Amino acid sequence: MNSIKLGSYYRLYTFSDYQTMKSALPYMRRVVLAKGLVEVTEPEARSYVGRIAGKGYYNYLKPLNSQNTRTSAMHSLISALQVLYKCNGYSARYIVIERG
Repeated sequence: MNSIKLGSYYRLYTFSDYQTMKSALPYMRRVVLAKGLVEVTEPEARSYVGRIAGKGYYNYLKPLNSQNTRTSAMHSLISALQVLYKCNGYSARYIVIERG
């Protein structure tokens, strides 16, 4: 199970199916969000993704310069999911965000 650090406090995990997500939840310490990807809203994403002051939300695809930011929190979350897709090789249908 690969993960990506969203900010100084949160870590994003992705799962391809509901059963796998449910079986992993007892092994995580402080789960703050566990739901299907299509159910995540902009205000929820805004509270977990990293933000660059005065410029926008962090682009997790490792931009060449700090000017390459995302305009919305959902776009930032999607860029984090793209990084995890490269590592995992499967699409994320369910996500878990853990504090710690």
